[in-house]
Parts: sequence; C-alpha cells; structure tokens
Amino acid sequence: MPGLESLDSLEGPTPAPDTARNGDAADRFERVGCACEKAALPRAAASVDRVTNGRLTALDAVASLPSISATGRACVAILVEKDVAVTMRDGVALATDVYRPDAEGQFPVILVRTPYNKNDPFLTNVVMFDPVRAAAAGYVVCVQDCRGRYSSEGKFHPIHQEIDDGYDAVEWCARQPWSTGKVGMAGASYVGATQLLAAIASPPHLVAIAPNITASNYHEGWFYQGGAFELGFTTSWVVNFLAIDTLLKQQPEQIGAIIQAADELDKVFRQLPLKEIEPIKHIDYFQEWLEHASYDDYWSRCNIESHYQNIKAAALNIGGWYDIFLYGTVRNFLGLRSQGGSDAARSSRLLVGPWAHITRSLLWMGNLVGDVNFGIQASSQALDLMGVQLRWFDYWLKGTDNGLDREAPVRLFVTGRNSWLEATDFPPPGAKELRFFLHSGGGANGRTGDGRLSLSEPGDEPADRFVYDPMNPVPTRGGGLCCSDIYLPGGAFDQRDIEDRPDVLVFTSEPLASALEVIGAVKAKLFVATSAPDTDFTAKLVDVYPDGRAINICDGILRLRYRHGADREELAQPGHVYEIEIDLWYAAHVFQPGHRVRLEVSSSNFPRFDRNLNTGRPCATDREAQVAVQHLFHDAARPSALVLTAFPFSG
Repeated sequence: MPGLESLDSLEGPTPAPDTARNGDAADRFERVGCACEKAALPRAAASVDRVTNGRLTALDAVASLPSISATGRACVAILVEKDVAVTMRDGVALATDVYRPDAEGQFPVILVRTPYNKNDPFLTNVVMFDPVRAAAAGYVVCVQDCRGRYSSEGKFHPIHQEIDDGYDAVEWCARQPWSTGKVGMAGASYVGATQLLAAIASPPHLVAIAPNITASNYHEGWFYQGGAFELGFTTSWVVNFLAIDTLLKQQPEQIGAIIQAADELDKVFRQLPLKEIEPIKHIDYFQEWLEHASYDDYWSRCNIESHYQNIKAAALNIGGWYDIFLYGTVRNFLGLRSQGGSDAARSSRLLVGPWAHITRSLLWMGNLVGDVNFGIQASSQALDLMGVQLRWFDYWLKGTDNGLDREAPVRLFVTGRNSWLEATDFPPPGAKELRFFLHSGGGANGRTGDGRLSLSEPGDEPADRFVYDPMNPVPTRGGGLCCSDIYLPGGAFDQRDIEDRPDVLVFTSEPLASALEVIGAVKAKLFVATSAPDTDFTAKLVDVYPDGRAINICDGILRLRYRHGADREELAQPGHVYEIEIDLWYAAHVFQPGHRVRLEVSSSNFPRFDRNLNTGRPCATDREAQVAVQHLFHDAARPSALVLTAFPFSG
C-alpha cells in the first residue's frame, strides 16, 4: 500500500506477545471507506480497545473548523496506525499511534507523549491534543505511551525518564518517510512536561512546542511549594491517574486498595506519617519524592529553569490563573524570552486564561472556575484553543505567513474585568510595585477583627497572635488544585467560612474609590515569630465584593525552615522575629470600585499542603504534632506588607 511501511521495516524490536503490536501489517492496518457518520469519527480515532488500523474520515464536522481550509462536504481521509514500536536508545520500545493524512508526500509531525493511556478517548482527543483534527489539517500526529505506561515497555520513572526518551522520540519522528523533518510537541500537564524535558536535551529537529498548564521546576511548583509538600495534588494524582497501571504491573494485589483510596481521599490525606500513607506507600516514585524534600541534584537534573539556554524550540506557553502549575507557565515564558537558546525560543509566547487544572463544569478549561462564571469568552472552547495551537504550528512547522509574528506575544484574561488583554511583555509595561501595609490593634483574628490594609506605613502597633494546631488545620477552599474535583475542587470560591476562624488573620482595605488593576507578581513580606522550631506561614489575596463575598485570587506558603531557599534547611529559634517573603505567584485581576482588597495570613492550607507538625523533624516521617503560637508584626520597624504589581492607583 503506498505510503505504508511493512511491519518488518518499522524501526523497533520484534513485537512481544500480549502487547498491542502483535500481528502482521495486514492485521494492523486496513482501509475503511469514507463514512458520513460524524459521531463515528472520534469513536474510531481513540478506541479504548486495541482496534484495527484504518482510514478515518473527517467531514465538515472537522473540515469547517477555523484552522482547516477544506469547505463543503469533501472528506478528509486519515490513516491511523496503532502501536508502532518506537525504540529508545536502551532498546525499550514505546507504543505509538500514528495519525496521518491519506495523501502522498511528507508532512510536519506533532508528537504527544502521555502517561495517561493513549487509547483513552477523553484524555487523548479532548484534554491533550486532538490528533484527528490535526491530521485533517495536514499534520502527522504521533501519540505515544511513555515508558512503563500502558502499552509501552520499561519501568515508569516519572519526570526523569522523559529527557532522553523525549529526545529519541522526536528524532524518530523526524526520520520517518512521511515526515518533513520538522517536529512539534503538544499536550497538557504531564504531557506538557514531556515537551519541555525533551526540549532541554536540544533534539535538532524539534522546532516548536505548546506546553499547556505545566511546570518549570519539578520541586518548586510541582511536588513542593515554598518547601511544603503538595499533598493534595501528589496524593490524588498518584491515586487517580498513575497508581493503577503501576500496581497492575508490579503489585496487582494492591489494586482493590487503590480503588478504595480513590473513594476515600479525605481519609487518605489525614494519614501520618506521609511515608506510610496507604496504599500509595507501595509506589516507589512516591517515596522518592518524599525523600527529596529539599532541592538537590535529584531535582536540578530535570529543572527546566536551569536549562533554558538548551531549548531551541519556540514555545507557546498556555496556563490558567487558578492552575496548580501557573508558576511554571509564567516562569517558562520569562525564562525563554530572556535565556532561550535560539531566536525561535526567544520568540516564545504566553497565553493565560482564568482556568483551573480540572473544572467543576466538566468542560476542559471552561468559563466556570470554582463558583465563579467568568463569561463564555473565557472558555477554551470559545477561544478555540486547539485552533490556536494549530495556527502556532502552521507558522513554525509549515512556514505559513499567518501574521503570528506580527501579534503581541502576551495574551491574558483579566479576571474582575473578565476580558482579554494583549501585551508586549509580562507584566505589561507601566505596571509597578504597590504596597498595602498591614495594620491592626492586635485583634486581626477573623474577618470581624480589626485588621486593615492601607497605603500608609504603620506606626507603633501591637503584633497579632494566633494559635496553629496541626490537628485542626485551616481547610483548603479553592485555589490552584489537582487532581480530584470531588475532594479538591479548584478555582475561585467564597472564603468567608475560612475567614471566620480565629487562626486566620484578616487584613482588609477600605472600599476602593477607583479600579485597581493588578497584573504581575504578588508577594507577602511579613515579620513573624513562632514558638516552634519549624512551622508554616500562608498568605491569600482576596477580592471582597460589596455584598460581602470574599473571592480568592491567589495564594502561597512558606515552610519556615526553608526561608533561606529550597536547598537550605535551617530551623527557627523560638520567639525570634524573622522577615519572610511568601510568593503568591501571579495574577491579572481588577479590583473594581467599591470592592476591597484583603489579605489572609495563617499557618495551614490543608490538604492542599501537608501539615507542618511544628516539631522540626523530617516531615515525611514525623507523626507527632505540637501546637505553635504565631506572631505577626506590623510596626514602623517591621512593616509587614502585601506587595502587588499594579498600574498607577490613587486609592
């Protein structure tokens, strides 16, 4: 058959029994005539079962999409080859599905590397990158199970394995007879990580990538934040997305326990010590993450931020203000623009919507984020995010003069105003540091206390005090979360129930006379003391509406032992006053006239982050807790402040 290699000529070892690669080429590929059933296309394109290869047809349901030039009812035929064995440098074969136009010639290639099962129709076609639409637009799309996942050989070693494997997979794509030699990569979350990890290895044929909601540093902003373990994310990610395939291959007797854990995550979160959490204590990579609580060589080897100069590919960085990996999305854009290893990399772009990692609306990156509807234009569907990515690849992989190079490099959805903004940089030119200073008469506990924010520096004021009990932590209420929409719903929520607690200090401005536009970094610079050898401090930026609703914008945490940096532990001296900085990451938000700016300060955000038990012992093995008495100072000598990046503002 023209354009199809025989099985024997495909690169890779002889397929082993009990994999999706058995059979000869005739068994694995057959022609399917053009069909006029629109609904049949996505079912055939990503069957959960190991289906026969065939030719799929995309009618006007696909052909009329903005990035595809076909009109009328002409069919776009697509060839799909399942479970092609792609051999890595160590001989391990990775199962890869190849979607390509049924036409003569060569095409640019888009590679999608996933740990989530390439045969899953929702994760492959909806969440990550639609291979059928891309193939209909003139691309070959290769969707690959990562090493040790589902149909691929080898053992899964998250993050670290994707550097070499990503390089090898890119170069395999470039060598195929149907390839022009220009390769792009696409996908979200971990599938975004596979792009950046491949890119730092500098594969010569990787031209462009589109990393979506993913990180820049797998210690800070993935497994840890401010030194605290991302307990909610890591536990729910392992239980809901990773553990079943791992345990089926290594410890199948644990499958029942992992399924039960998925239904009882609230109980799983509370287990101590962390290293003994059932049943994920049986997962070797979960133990690795806990063993490396400090930033060390384990993390530096795969830190994207340390290798921007090695990235030659242009990157379309896509993120969400309520995404758990927002920090990495922005950092990757800034790092590549300033340090990228080529003109193309330094031409990278940034696109940020109001999105969370998983939305309650069950729409991928929809407009309902938590309890707030940001309007239909906020949704990725209205934006046609898939079309945006195809246009990006058209420019870089096909050389299409579509005007991309003449557009602003930054596109942001500004919450509070609920509209899109284009800018030449992030933060946009003109944004400056703005400080709201903390004030109180010593009674800022809860939203009915006397905590205030103002532009005036403090004078002689008493400190605020609260008690942090790890056995009664402040509960997580929205924010950047993943990966359980039942137990950890992310996004924007009313915080008033949180602010009724006496262990949450609340500082609120007067109603604003004019709009305050915040676009850029948000930090809390605080002077604190504790009775414990170690503890945590948290901060949360909140927009208070005229009707009293208190909607979270962004938040952060600092584990006090890491106040000098993630690679250096130093326990606290009880009672000593420390100046600390809590990074709340980034925001693009307008506080409208009549609204008030609010800052919450506490010592826990559970189960998003693990509880600091206040003992100073290693958090992974500690099981005994002690209560800590916390003090927050805000006087002339110790002016604690909320630091915003904002446009000129008078009050």
